[in-house]
Amino acid sequence: MLIKVLTLLLLAKVSFVASKLTEIVDLTWDFSNNTVYWSGIKPFSYTKMVAEDRNGYWYSMNEFCAGEHGGTHFDAPYHFNKEGWKVADVPITRLVAKGATIDLSRTETKSLAPKHLENWKRQNGEFDPNTFLIIKFGWSKYWNNRNQYMGIDVNGNMDFPGISAEAATWIVNSRKIVGVGLDTASVDPGRSSEFMTHRILSKNQIYNVENLKLLEDLPEKGFSVVVLPMKLKDGTGAPARVLAIPKNYL
Repeated sequence: MLIKVLTLLLLAKVSFVASKLTEIVDLTWDFSNNTVYWSGIKPFSYTKMVAEDRNGYWYSMNEFCAGEHGGTHFDAPYHFNKEGWKVADVPITRLVAKGATIDLSRTETKSLAPKHLENWKRQNGEFDPNTFLIIKFGWSKYWNNRNQYMGIDVNGNMDFPGISAEAATWIVNSRKIVGVGLDTASVDPGRSSEFMTHRILSKNQIYNVENLKLLEDLPEKGFSVVVLPMKLKDGTGAPARVLAIPKNYL
């Protein structure tokens, strides 16, 4: 039995080393006329596109229009908290954070629960202060099929994974996590009608990033994350560029 336990521990250690981040990973979907948005929100669209030769030189210029909440985007706390920070108010120190990943993509789990957070702690120790927590449900593989990505059934109801209210409360109580991101359209599960996860996190000035591009495996810890939303002065949200960066890369 002891040999079996030691073997499992060794395999786990090897697995962690093998998953060490070695290069910058872009966790952002492109913005285009095909980017996934919620119904009722103006989707991204190029309203004007100029590309032409002008008397011996090249000139190109586009204009676009889009709602704040679509594609890979940032939810400011103000989105669900009247007293919360707007996009431009979020301290820059919270946008450069330690990275942590919970990978649920090999399970049938539809909701992050406190047990998943406790399990992460048992395997990795405490979360670092100023952590950006990434939850991978494996939903990025559906990105190019909006109905499948949003989990839309024959009655038009949505069903995709998210974070339970209980897990949101756990995250708040940890006092270590400043932002959360996931590879679905909302931090609340698709069937939610009360948006408790949004409300709990935003009440405590924790921001969200929805629709992360999580096609690659990320380590459970030992890397950094940079979250760069468009700096909209009065923004409730904004398109964002999100990067996972290896430890000691800079």
